[in-house]
Amino acid sequence: MSTPGTTTSAVPVNLHIVNTNSDTFVQLPATGCSTSVYYLSPSHKKYDAIFSVLLTAQTTGKKVRAKFDKCVNSTSNPFGNIVGVYLND
Repeated sequence: MSTPGTTTSAVPVNLHIVNTNSDTFVQLPATGCSTSVYYLSPSHKKYDAIFSVLLTAQTTGKKVRAKFDKCVNSTSNPFGNIVGVYLND
């Protein structure tokens, strides 16, 4: 995927940091090249803000849409690379 994609609205599920590098994953609806798992890089300039929105949405049951710019990992199990997040009304 060369242009950004956006997931459909959903409550984030299973937001987790998997290692000491702070690699972060969350489950949202599968869209485009991505499976239902999306990756948030700890090097993203707005990592703290995006993580906060995802965590708040997950704990309060609010829906979000994630914007992703490409798929990372492998072609057999690709993860969308999150570049932004929108909190729904």
